[in-house]
This record gives sequence, C-alpha cells and structure tokens, in this order.
Amino acid sequence: MEANYTSGNAPTVRPVDGLPTRRRKLHPNSGRKSAKKQTNMRERSLREQQQATIMAHEGQQYCESLQDKIQGLSTDEMRHLCNVIAKRNPALVQEILEEQERGNIGITEQRQSERPPTWCVCQGCRDMPTAQERVCCANSPTNCLSLVPEMSEVVLHPGVLRVADTYRRAIFGIPLETDDNRRSRHSAYRQFTVWHYGRLGSRVHQVIPSCCVWRIRDRYPNPLGQYTGFLPQRRTVLE
Repeated sequence: MEANYTSGNAPTVRPVDGLPTRRRKLHPNSGRKSAKKQTNMRERSLREQQQATIMAHEGQQYCESLQDKIQGLSTDEMRHLCNVIAKRNPALVQEILEEQERGNIGITEQRQSERPPTWCVCQGCRDMPTAQERVCCANSPTNCLSLVPEMSEVVLHPGVLRVADTYRRAIFGIPLETDDNRRSRHSAYRQFTVWHYGRLGSRVHQVIPSCCVWRIRDRYPNPLGQYTGFLPQRRTVLE
C-alpha cells in the first residue's frame, strides 16, 4: 500500500550515526565575484571593439596616404615603382597585366563591331542623348583615353573607388549609397574628373568624354541600362 505524506506527517530524516551532516556553505562574496567577472568580460569586449575600430581607421588612413603618394609620382617614378614591384612580386604584376589585356581586347572587339558616331575620333565613343555630352577624347584609336593604364588604376580600380567614396562621405556627412554599382560609377566619374581635369570645385563641371563614360558604365553597369547623364549646374566648362 502506497503511503501518502503531507507536510504535517512526513517522517523525519535523521542522519546516520557516525556520518557527519555536510551542508554547502555559500561564500558571502560569491555573488559579487560573479558580477565582477561579467563586468570584466563586458569591458574586455568593449576594449576589443574599440581596438578593432582604431585599427580599421588607421588602415583607411594608411591607404589614403599611399594613394596621395602615388598621385604625386611622375611618369618616370611610376615606371620605376612598377619595375620594383615586378621584381618583388612578378606573379602579381603578370596577373594584373593579363587582366588588363583581356579587358582591352574585349573592348576593342566590341568597338570594332559597333559603328561610332560621326563626331568621334578615337572610335570608342557611343552616341549620347544631348549635344553637350557628345564629346570625344580626340585621341587616335590606339591611344584612346579610355584604354590608358591610368584609367584602370586610378578611375576604375574598386579599391581606389572605395577609399575615395569613404573619404567623401566622411568629409561631407553623406549617407552610404546602397547600390554598389551606382556608388562605384559615380565615384569613378569624380575620380576621372580629378585625374584628367584637376580639382574644379562644386560650381564648375567638365563633360567626361563619351568613350570614358561608357568604359565606366560597362565596368559598373545599371541592370536596366538607365543612366542620369550629365547634369550641368551654375557653370559648365566644355572642351
């Protein structure tokens, strides 16, 4: 028969003779130690996050400093630097040269299959929606401005565009553009202007040659093929 006990009639459990009763004693400071441990962990995590932020900022400043130094090099100094890099890491230079050659071959084949507009000299332009945008670099087909090495290194390189856009947003407090291609495309337009025309200011705008515009758009296209085009402001300077 099963026995039913209540709080009133439950049997008393007595310790066995000869065996001491052990009771777990809690240290009065154990709760404080646990709270202190959690606080230390939070502070350590916060310090690691701050250190990571500082390192990222220093890395960005280092990249910007390198870009400034490269921009200040002359043509002879640039060639010497490329030769030094080629000696130290020939595989990297070979990979970059092959990538650039493949890109130029593809562009040349595309241009040969398309008939350029009558106002184009370099044979790399495409028709533009307004007369103001129908500008050619005026170079020969073999020396088209859109195919020179600086175009790939300064205007189209994703790392250069990323640094330039980050710097611009930090200076002017501009929010991040979520469309990667659109952000890179507009940053490339600005890079071309600084590289080819120099700093113009917010009120002065130069029309980018059609061949270079389409080189940028082919690299960072709009999936629908819709582009804003040239937007003149208070003063427009055309070649």
